[in-house]
Amino acid sequence: MKIGVAIPCYINHIEHLFQLLDSIQNQTVLPNKVVVSCSSTSRFQHAKEYNFSLEIIVVKDKKNASQNRNIALSELTDMDYITFIDADDIMHPQRIEILLKAIEETNSDIILHNYFNDEKFDVTLFNKIENINIRSDSLMRCTSGCIRHINYYDNINDKIHHSQVTVKRIILDKVQFPEEAEFHRKEDCVFCHRVFSLPNIKNSYIQNELSYYKPSQTGGFQC
Repeated sequence: MKIGVAIPCYINHIEHLFQLLDSIQNQTVLPNKVVVSCSSTSRFQHAKEYNFSLEIIVVKDKKNASQNRNIALSELTDMDYITFIDADDIMHPQRIEILLKAIEETNSDIILHNYFNDEKFDVTLFNKIENINIRSDSLMRCTSGCIRHINYYDNINDKIHHSQVTVKRIILDKVQFPEEAEFHRKEDCVFCHRVFSLPNIKNSYIQNELSYYKPSQTGGFQC
């Protein structure tokens, strides 16, 4: 099973990106390939070597998050699954390992998971996950355009990060991230909603917190 990582980035996120790449380096199971699409810059310097295949696409023109995601995934055509994560977030050390376990157990088309979002959180406090909690087909579309838990599980503790979605590669031949300006800042919700609109979609939710959503206050991907 081959899993790739697609990372949207822009010039103001570069300093955060290296923390994300370090967290990928520290995964208990490495991904097969990582692709970063970095826009609004003509230069990108990274001297550090990583133990995973890394491709960085530098785009001088302004691109939004969806466009960068779609550019990155276009270089991951030989993967079975692609997992997305923003450049200013950080992976739990077991994120790829647990995603692969969920894939093996459920063969889901789309997987979403829980995350930390405490501004004072220290990534060194990531605890080893001993008990993995995976719910199969426990998610559904919400009328607001997002994804919610069926029967309303604890939505405060069981958070859903739409931009950190993991999807079968063949699904991305049918649905990609919407690039229109009208979907700015909600493009990840729209993407997930459209995937769930496809027939016979199998979904999973991982209750464990598999990432740290780090507010970077960099103003989004439009600069």
